[in-house]
Amino acid sequence: MDEFGKLNGRVKDSLSKFGFKKPTRIQEKAIPEILEGKNALLIAPTGTGKTEAALFPVFSQFSKGPKENGIKILYIAPLRALNRDMQKRLQRWQEPLDMDIQVRHGDTTKTQRRKQAVNPPDMLITTPETLQAILPGSRMKEHLKSVKWVIVDEVHELAESKRGTQLSLGLERVVHQAGNFQRIGLSATVGSSERVANFLVGSSREAEIIKVGSTEESSINVKSPMPTEEDAKLSEKLNATPTMIARLQRIKEIIDEHDSTLTFVNTREASETLGSKLKFWDSDYPVTVHHGSLSRGFRINAEDEFRNEELKGLICTSSMELGIDIGAIDFIIQYRSPRQVTRLIQRIGRSKHRIGASSEGTIIAADPEDVAESGVIARNTHLHKLEKTKIPENSLDVLAHQLVGINLDGVQKAQEVFKIVKSAYPYRDFSKEEFSEVLTQLLNQGLLWRDNQKLSRGRKSWKYYYTNLSMIPDIKHYKIQNIASGESIGTLDEEFVVGKAEPGVTFICKGEAWQVISIDEDLVKVEPIQDPYGAIPAWEGELIPVSFETAQNVGDLRKSIDEALNSGKEPKEIAKNLQNKYSLDENSSEWLVRHIDKHRKEAPLPTSKRLVIESYEKFSVLHAPFGSIVNKTLAQILAALISTRIGASIGVKSDPYRIAFRYPEKKDTRALEKTLRNLEPEHVDPLLKKVLSNSSTFRWRLLHVAKRFGAIKKDADFSKINGRRLLRSFEDTPLWKETEREIRLKKFDVPKLKNLLGMLREDKLEIETVERSKGQGPTPLGVSILNELASAGEIVVPKRAERKILKVLKRRLSNRQVKLFCLNCQNWSKLTRVRRISENPSCKNCGAKFLGLVPQKKRGVLEAIKKEKKGEDLTEEQKTAARRLKESANLILTYGKKAITAMAGHGVGPTTAARILAKQHKNENDFYRDILRAERVYARTHRFWD
Repeated sequence: MDEFGKLNGRVKDSLSKFGFKKPTRIQEKAIPEILEGKNALLIAPTGTGKTEAALFPVFSQFSKGPKENGIKILYIAPLRALNRDMQKRLQRWQEPLDMDIQVRHGDTTKTQRRKQAVNPPDMLITTPETLQAILPGSRMKEHLKSVKWVIVDEVHELAESKRGTQLSLGLERVVHQAGNFQRIGLSATVGSSERVANFLVGSSREAEIIKVGSTEESSINVKSPMPTEEDAKLSEKLNATPTMIARLQRIKEIIDEHDSTLTFVNTREASETLGSKLKFWDSDYPVTVHHGSLSRGFRINAEDEFRNEELKGLICTSSMELGIDIGAIDFIIQYRSPRQVTRLIQRIGRSKHRIGASSEGTIIAADPEDVAESGVIARNTHLHKLEKTKIPENSLDVLAHQLVGINLDGVQKAQEVFKIVKSAYPYRDFSKEEFSEVLTQLLNQGLLWRDNQKLSRGRKSWKYYYTNLSMIPDIKHYKIQNIASGESIGTLDEEFVVGKAEPGVTFICKGEAWQVISIDEDLVKVEPIQDPYGAIPAWEGELIPVSFETAQNVGDLRKSIDEALNSGKEPKEIAKNLQNKYSLDENSSEWLVRHIDKHRKEAPLPTSKRLVIESYEKFSVLHAPFGSIVNKTLAQILAALISTRIGASIGVKSDPYRIAFRYPEKKDTRALEKTLRNLEPEHVDPLLKKVLSNSSTFRWRLLHVAKRFGAIKKDADFSKINGRRLLRSFEDTPLWKETEREIRLKKFDVPKLKNLLGMLREDKLEIETVERSKGQGPTPLGVSILNELASAGEIVVPKRAERKILKVLKRRLSNRQVKLFCLNCQNWSKLTRVRRISENPSCKNCGAKFLGLVPQKKRGVLEAIKKEKKGEDLTEEQKTAARRLKESANLILTYGKKAITAMAGHGVGPTTAARILAKQHKNENDFYRDILRAERVYARTHRFWD
């Protein structure tokens, strides 16, 4: 039967008018269930009509009822852009159904808000944060008492974050006002459907899970274009490897072959890289980038241009994963592995965004390991083996905010508040003890207080609640400056700076390796470095984690190739067999097999059941295909234990397949195997607790938890807070517990690691070792982590010869603007660039060579010199300035332009310059090396000067 026939007459008439002829599969299944009033989680690919599957029956029920004042339908979406799109889609329904549909979010004007408070819409489209904002409002709270239906869009996106935890409590607060209402969740991908359904409806309610697949199977394949001679020539022009040029060529071909293409990348930096290379290649090429760090205006403009077909392509991050309306999309390119099945389904589903069409997409893999991971994810996508959904549970900082909110709603009894909290799924197992601890913390902070066994609040409570509506932390950004050239390179997020960046650390940014020299208030000074070992990408914290299951599947794929090669099969035959199973093209499969074959001829092959420890020079690599989170957990613990064992700190880096260590001495590499073999499962928890409490990452997250608790001001700057005092203040409080809980959920997987260590003890996992000499170099599977490539994985990271660094330094110093002043006649000065100064400069007024270099930021020094000539008294600061000017003049008199060049260096004054100039340099480069060293010392130490 046509399920549209069950809908109210007004809705049916409108469907016919709007061109809806027959229901889609998700509409057929969902409409009857929703009409019966059942809570429902709708899971269906993008473009299959699931939004309408929820709205048609809700509209049908709405149009049957009497016209009453108040909000009847809440539509909640995680992005403002989705809110705007939804309002546009639903405008045509307002007249036939006599329904007022409005949007409310952070950009809604005060005038619009006032109108909504006086005349509430029948349907309000909003965000989780705005729901929080309107809940305590005296008028809006009354309007919410009429709510009968709540639809949560992109529910999977919310379920895994604290935004979702906050929403789940917010919905229970609406229940307290309005009584139970029907809940409908919408998602294209859900890893754990029952868990997400429970999250949607709360701890004591049931929901129908209504799920349909694509009408046709989506088409996904993995390609690795190989470079041609033309690519090699073009690589010099675009400053990229020939292999990256081959990939760029293929991306360009796909975009040219289609009308509209989205190219997904995994990081902001990768989108900028691809975008800049394509634009450098062809400045008029109709593509642009789209990611969360760009301004809202730029993003909206890009979306409009794509929708209006002024652009053929967008290079985007997860910013375009959700269903923002940007018109028809013909094809999806995923640049490098998508790292998760759920991500790939969400992204590929954006193509052919129309009912009955099959989604199409290609993964462009960048190296053999990328091929293996991409192939595994493509296969698991076809098998619909998704990663499990992680829902934050018992979040204490979210609870603190909601306890104040519930009290602002008018609930005064602690027992009643506790009952509301327990009805939200993330708090279903929450204990009274922890509830009391959080409540006590709020009472101590003066955000709530007890009055005759009732909870009360004041002005401070309102301020705290409204300044902490968002659970998304405000992230500070630091500028990166190249100390050699003075140029700005980019920015680093606060978490990276706090957690990883310290003087001496090497990281990758804009395709090159940099070493941190100093960190100021909002500036990280760096220098280019030719040794990229141990370098970590500046955007590492942004990378999507690869699951344990995916990494193990890659280990199994390696093993199957190894066994096939051992049985005597030809590599080409093995590669051909992989093509269908893993959706690989010929180039990709052959490249992967050759890579595995090369490694196994040199060293044992790491698989899902075989760990390999590789030692090379002062490095060792633990090959362990355990995924991003497990390996990070193991890396932290091993690094702490090995540092204790050898009595020195070590460098560590992990990825989904390896953990790399850098030691002070070559002999220390033996410590890894001993430490791993002696590590017992029961040691993990206490060790991790100790590692966490001593880490800057813990302090950084504790700061944000403290902000959400209202214990620290929202705008508090981490760099101005004493970390140890922060730890002392909140030790053994709910804030400390929540910080540990949050880090364990997001960054570590203790249960999985314990299980693996148990398998190691029981010999269910084997360990093999291999020693590599300098002549051999790292193994094919080890070199990638030791010689980390650039942000998108392909920009040329030249082994930056020192001469290149010095060349940049020379150029910068020669272009430095300086001011010369004649101390002889005191009537001549000149502002010029170092390059324009003669070898032995002299005063153009009196001809004397006694010229001083006036510091750029202390031009008042000339006033001091003139006062001194007149015999007037000078301040101590003026005396010092005059003395330093004379010292610079003596140096210029003795060394000429060379002295000026030295003093043009950052922080190189007359005293330091005198030491440099007094040396017997073998050549010009030695001279510039000394200037660079002096600049480094200044950058590291100047903030400590009095």
